[in-house]
Amino acid sequence: MERLAGKVAIVTGAGQGLGRTTAELFAAEQAAVVVADINGPAAEDAASEIRANGSRAVAVTIDVSSTADVRRMVDTATESFGRVDILVNNAAITGPFTDVMDVSEEEWDEVMAVNLKGPFLCTKYVLPLMRAQASGSIVNVSSASGVIANEHQAAYNASKHGVIGLTRCTAQDCGKFGIRANAVCPTGMNTPMSASMDSERDRTELSPTVAQTVFGRLAEPIEVARAILFLASDEAGFMTGAVVMVDGGLTAMQPSYRQLAAGMENFLNPR
Repeated sequence: MERLAGKVAIVTGAGQGLGRTTAELFAAEQAAVVVADINGPAAEDAASEIRANGSRAVAVTIDVSSTADVRRMVDTATESFGRVDILVNNAAITGPFTDVMDVSEEEWDEVMAVNLKGPFLCTKYVLPLMRAQASGSIVNVSSASGVIANEHQAAYNASKHGVIGLTRCTAQDCGKFGIRANAVCPTGMNTPMSASMDSERDRTELSPTVAQTVFGRLAEPIEVARAILFLASDEAGFMTGAVVMVDGGLTAMQPSYRQLAAGMENFLNPR
């Protein structure tokens, strides 16, 4: 439980869901954590819980699409802990679920600002610190939707495809400075957002996606967080520019009708 001993990590979107799980896991592995989220009280709650468990953490309220906010986050990290070894770009929004022709320019810009500009800005302003240290690990959270197409998700999918491109170019540009950049691509997770879909219609619409995984279920956030931990740690020292699928096999197979039917039944009527 000391895989990140002595390291300082920034995790964006860490107030809940995957980001919070990742921040707590990093802290359990002895990292000092900057818990960054647009929801200030949620960030402070997560940081307080980490501190209560004996680890170091500080909360920052941040809009990742704001240069001023990102610079303040990086300054907070250095003022609090003296360095930044790990950056996890996790903050994201889903955007509109509609045909590409019906996506407004404002909706498109909002998704790109958070999901793609945000990781770019966080990376840009952390890199000088990592370069001075001659070491660093950046883990970008893309999505299974970053490598495939989904109906009515043009803005979201385009942004997550872009995150993979940003990851690979960062790896290319920064390897000479001892900095690694990798991406994880999860599928649907059992987060507060998915748990809020308690209507029969919501679960019915989600069920075909869940059924496309080998396991016919949503991922638990800790299952994705462990992949992020591995990529962030020195154990992945020879990995950079990698795209790690944590999608239950969704992008690796073409499920049969039987598998789809069984997966949907398992999700909608769990035993």
